[in-house]
Amino acid sequence: MKDKNNIEMEDISAFPLERSANHNTWEDISNQDFKEQVFDGLAEDKMKCFLRVVRSGSPFKLGKYFYRIKC
Repeated sequence: MKDKNNIEMEDISAFPLERSANHNTWEDISNQDFKEQVFDGLAEDKMKCFLRVVRSGSPFKLGKYFYRIKC
């Protein structure tokens, strides 16, 4: 995926994702579902921040859920 300046953004599609509303109970979410339900509507700067944080191993809150790469 490329940004508006044609610079390649990090790709996390190879990693399984999970989400949680409370940090206690995590559920799997497919990359396709995440892309369709959440990611496609994000502003570019929010996308870049999300990718950077999640790729580092930290959870990131979008809407009512926290998302992270599955451990």
